[in-house]
Amino acid sequence: MRATYRLARSARRDLQEISDYWTIEAGENVAARVVGGVIETVITISHHPGAGVAADHFGDRVRKFPAGKYMIYYRPYSKGIEILHVFYGARHQAKAWRTNRKRQVG
Repeated sequence: MRATYRLARSARRDLQEISDYWTIEAGENVAARVVGGVIETVITISHHPGAGVAADHFGDRVRKFPAGKYMIYYRPYSKGIEILHVFYGARHQAKAWRTNRKRQVG
């Protein structure tokens, strides 16, 4: 069975923000490497959806898995995984979720 993943709108936004940050700080090549590394980890997780750690306090069946300096939040579903968020690992994770929810509503 081929493992698949899909990116929630919030995860797409997170990855764009990561790319924008690294493009400004270090250039397009670095931004592409950082985002590419996250996507490589996403592909790996899609083959092993139970590999992460439960993060149920962020939602039903939510799991998390590190990717370098970032934390990937995802939820398994019948055909693979859905990436919900990608946050900088040193960031206060609960605050990042709250901030993101406010942005979606407002």
